[in-house]
Amino acid sequence: MEAKKRPGCLKILLIVVGIFIAIVIVIGVLGSIFGDTTTDSDNGSSTTSTQGSGSSKSQDQEDLYAEAQELFKKGSYIDANIAIDKAIKVESKEEYTKLKTEIKTKIDNRKAELEAMFEIKDDKVENITFISPKEGVSKGLVFYPYIGVKDSNKYMVLRVGYQEPASKALFVFTGIKVRAGEVLEELKFNPMNKLNNVDILGSGMTELIDLDVNKKNENLLSTVIPSTEEVIIRFEDISNKSTDYTLTKEQKQTIADILEYYNYLD
Repeated sequence: MEAKKRPGCLKILLIVVGIFIAIVIVIGVLGSIFGDTTTDSDNGSSTTSTQGSGSSKSQDQEDLYAEAQELFKKGSYIDANIAIDKAIKVESKEEYTKLKTEIKTKIDNRKAELEAMFEIKDDKVENITFISPKEGVSKGLVFYPYIGVKDSNKYMVLRVGYQEPASKALFVFTGIKVRAGEVLEELKFNPMNKLNNVDILGSGMTELIDLDVNKKNENLLSTVIPSTEEVIIRFEDISNKSTDYTLTKEQKQTIADILEYYNYLD
């Protein structure tokens, strides 16, 4: 009886082994298929990411170029120069370098135009070059920045005061306030540092103070004053008497010209 059962057991064993081998083969095939799909997906993702990054840089570069063109048209040559430099840093293209050259030419021409409007003096002892408006101190309100350049380092000073006939100069000022719209700025200074001159038969009485232009004062000159129609400068004395002056359009333009030239200096 046992001899008759052995062939049946062997047959079953072979079937089981065959099924096992078939399963292994199927798993291998499926693994290969899914593995290829993942690789393709990964490759595609990697390619897309690389292409996306390149596309993004190219778009940023074109945006900077367009921004530089717009600023150039508006006459904002410094900002235009900054924008085109950023674009060139990504990739130097012919149209970019051409615009860069045009901006530089405009800046050079504008510098020469402004210099013709200024008084430039060299202090050979202190080795300082002073750049100021040609009209300098004139009758009435004095309110303008001027530039000093020493050892290739630039700085800016705000000159404030007035020149009046002796009959109108009723007091010696100890305080200065600037009202520009909603902004009220008090200019701090030491009265001992003032420049005084009395010429009864000539210019009259002149009182001036030179203030270092810090960030707060620079914001007043470059942002607050240009954006405000009426700017009032008040001088006060120790007894709280005061005299008010209003900045003229010409004085505002002088301030703007000095600031523009200052930005062109290296």
